Amino acid sequence: MKPNYTALSFVYDLIDVIYFNRKNRSPRTALIDIIPDTPVRILDVCAGTCSNSILIAENKPQAKITALDLSADMLKIAEKKFCKKNIRNIEISVTDACNSGFPNNSFDIILISLVLHEINEDLRKSILSEVKRLLTSNGRVIIIEWKQPVRLFQRIMFTPIKLLEPRGFKKFLQQDLTSYFKQKGFSINENRNCDYTQVIVLSITK
Repeated sequence: MKPNYTALSFVYDLIDVIYFNRKNRSPRTALIDIIPDTPVRILDVCAGTCSNSILIAENKPQAKITALDLSADMLKIAEKKFCKKNIRNIEISVTDACNSGFPNNSFDIILISLVLHEINEDLRKSILSEVKRLLTSNGRVIIIEWKQPVRLFQRIMFTPIKLLEPRGFKKFLQQDLTSYFKQKGFSINENRNCDYTQVIVLSITK
């Protein structure tokens, strides 16, 4: 059965309403704060309906954004959003994140948002290898990932996320991400704690 991508996009939008509703603690706010107000080239990996790309485009008009996803249906929904908001600095690409076809060193910033926990280790390794190839030598990778909250209320609210995510979700969240990314050739420059998430800034290990 073909997925109902319109319904899926609605679910994704609900995440912001339920989990990211405090602006000063939202990973979306942290993302915008990290990206400079300069003409950077940004790749949004596994962009889905492009919520992050749209947010960046609206707040960083000098940025040139490429949104990449294997699902043409998800990107069609994104295109409708672009038209409604009259956004012109995003290009979409129906492309495999493991084999994008873009030249080496094509992007200054690469975003991977709420993706790595959902896929197996082989696929994570392939995506991060491709990201490393595409990133400029002084570029940055921005990872947005779930993080187990400490406060009781947030722990209760986080339960549906844990139940709905795939089998390896808990294991991925519990591992030492500094060591994990080091094995993949990246160093952590910054780690911001947000509601239910962490925003990690990586650079290629020199």
